Amino acid sequence: EEKLRDFVEGKQEEEDSLIYKVLDRINGLKKERDSLRKRVQLDGGEDEQRGYTSLLHGPWPIVSHQETFADEVDVIVQHIANLAEQGTPSSAVCLVARTNDMLAQYEGALRSKGWEVYRIRRSAAEDRKASGVRLATMHRVKGLEFEHVIVAGVNQGIVPLARAMAADNPHEQAESENRERSLLYVAATRAKRAVLITSSGIPSDFMRTLFSR
Repeated sequence: EEKLRDFVEGKQEEEDSLIYKVLDRINGLKKERDSLRKRVQLDGGEDEQRGYTSLLHGPWPIVSHQETFADEVDVIVQHIANLAEQGTPSSAVCLVARTNDMLAQYEGALRSKGWEVYRIRRSAAEDRKASGVRLATMHRVKGLEFEHVIVAGVNQGIVPLARAMAADNPHEQAESENRERSLLYVAATRAKRAVLITSSGIPSDFMRTLFSR
């Protein structure tokens, strides 16, 4: 009986060891799958934007850098006016900025130029029947789609946001930079047809790394 018990216990240990090995292999395969998903676009091509998935297809973004905020606003207003002449309603255009403070500046500037605007707020769903150029932060625009998107204020210190980059060690800083890059990239891919990326003063380094040909 003692030999039989030792034999059974030995078999049980072998089975347990095999189960653990299988579980470890499954976890390893899951990690490989997740890593692959980050590198591959939905259209089957390799993603050049450090692992972020491109959700929509269309022409390469129009990139505009101006010396002053006022000049940047003039570019944005002219772009919206050109779209209007082509028959695009203002409600099909969304201006996206990194922070609410930046968004408020563009809201005031567009109103002063005679454009009606509609703020998509975090606390409420978008009223699709409301008219006006849509305004939203990069966080709020996640999951939404528009015919045309303007990503404004892609300036140094804003994108990536300086306070979001205040990390204690290089690893945390790298993670913060990836999150900021992801925000910008996702905002740009909210457009079904075309994207305008604008900046003023000192442009963000992301303007070069993400949107240069």
